[in-house]
Amino acid sequence: MSDDADVIVVGAGLAGLRAAHVLNDAGRRVVLVDSSPRVGGRLASREVDGHVLDRGFQLINPAYPELAASGVMDDFDLRRFSSVVRFTDGDTSFELGDPRRDPRRAWTALRHPDLGVTDALKLGFALGVLRFSSAAAIVKGPDLATRDALRRLRVSERAIDGVVAPFLRGTLLDDDLATSWHYSALVLKSFTRGRPGTHPRGVAALADAFASRLTSTTLRLGETVRRVSAHSVHTEGARYDARAVIVATDATSAHSLLAIPDPGWRAQTTWWLSLPRVPDATQLRIDTRRRFLSSALDLASAAPERAPLGRSLIGASANGEFTADHDAAVRDDVARLYGVPVREVDLIARDVVAKALPVLGLPLDLHRSSERDGVIVAGDFLQTPSIQGALVSGRRAARRALVRSVAGGQ
Repeated sequence: MSDDADVIVVGAGLAGLRAAHVLNDAGRRVVLVDSSPRVGGRLASREVDGHVLDRGFQLINPAYPELAASGVMDDFDLRRFSSVVRFTDGDTSFELGDPRRDPRRAWTALRHPDLGVTDALKLGFALGVLRFSSAAAIVKGPDLATRDALRRLRVSERAIDGVVAPFLRGTLLDDDLATSWHYSALVLKSFTRGRPGTHPRGVAALADAFASRLTSTTLRLGETVRRVSAHSVHTEGARYDARAVIVATDATSAHSLLAIPDPGWRAQTTWWLSLPRVPDATQLRIDTRRRFLSSALDLASAAPERAPLGRSLIGASANGEFTADHDAAVRDDVARLYGVPVREVDLIARDVVAKALPVLGLPLDLHRSSERDGVIVAGDFLQTPSIQGALVSGRRAARRALVRSVAGGQ
């Protein structure tokens, strides 16, 4: 069996969907192939006992430039969370937020025992600069590990360990802050410009929004790709020919198909817990006592549809892979953080995601493109391990494929 197209895209995650989206809008005939029966790749959601659970802890930040440029957010039902982060042990809380939205936050932040006036001024100034700097300006110059860059900014170790690291570790999946400072700076910039949110149907709704726009794209789901070349893709039962081929899988799958380097993965475990509806719970909560969890958030506080009526849905995450041995302690942590008896906290599921984010090495290179034996490669591992990185990589791959499709593959 053969199915001719202008471009074949292997992988229906965000990078592949964005590539197909750009090609679709340019009027090209696209075949999009994926071994999964659904689109989205690592963006996956499911329903369990009336709760909508994502595959791991995932939020959508509308401030990502590529996400805004795609147009899919125009009619996307994004429910935003508070811009305030609550550091709490269950008894005492310290809230950090943007003082431009609420000037009182400047005073409440200083109540944090690890954030003195000098550190607050340094961090506030750095965030202000990042907010109004372009991505090109942020990544200019030598790159450092995030902890080393903060030290160079003369932020104290106490503020790094007590404020910055707890805030970033859940996003970077990096407890040591060894991740590229250039990337961390881009992440911080995105937080100053937009409030992350969720969809009533979970993070998978974002992938569905891209897929719904692929009017001239043929989806071939549930087909495992065995071999690729510059102009053909072989699956278990079919061959597809085209003027250009894009491999937009994760790094490990791309390595198996094209022998390109695999940077490795960072793991995350997320516990999903149900408890009686908690008021005023739209803030991300960071545990200052046991410090095992990287973060906890009530998804139903912004999207009540994600839990049964009158219930909160808490996503509580930790970096790494953990077993059921930790379930009881996590229930205790969540009960303490939200001020409810442990008996009222029900564990719905525990998601262990070994391949949550690709490892990002130093230095960050936002201009990296990849091609192997005439096959165009896309994926967040070539940019940044984020929604933004996946979408940018997909767009760039599509533009390269457009040139080839016009040239007849020459």
